[in-house]
Amino acid sequence: PMPEPEPEPEPEPAGLTPTELSDHDIIVGHGRVGSLVAAGLRALGRPVLVIEDQGAALEAARALGCEVIEGNAADPEVLAAAGLPVARRLFVTVPEAFEAGQVVQQARAAAPTLPILARAHSEQAVSHLGGLGATLTVMGEREIANRMLEATAAHRP
Repeated sequence: PMPEPEPEPEPEPAGLTPTELSDHDIIVGHGRVGSLVAAGLRALGRPVLVIEDQGAALEAARALGCEVIEGNAADPEVLAAAGLPVARRLFVTVPEAFEAGQVVQQARAAAPTLPILARAHSEQAVSHLGGLGATLTVMGEREIANRMLEATAAHRP
């Protein structure tokens, strides 16, 4: 008689195979801000890993040549699969301050020296994310105003 076949090993949960990348940029969120960051980094030839939970955004990241992890980066298992200790930088581009805060706090604990660049929509969020360990927090409205002022200063008679 034929020997019993070995049982198949349980498959890893989808998308949670730890990355083999190192010196890579991690982008949490591939929406309006994250997709621009990803495109800019890929244009420079950087290895980019995107964490995203929306299907269309995942496909867009793959089309740019990014490695993707499907899931919410506030989930410790999802974030752990991204290789934080060996990454170059982390960009937290999701608009929700609470979710962004969870990601920043966990990432800072996992990688104490990792540069973390975060997006914020209010002065309170800037303070909150900075307090949790973000290296740089960018507030859109402030950056728009600064660019407008720079343009004005550059074109003075």
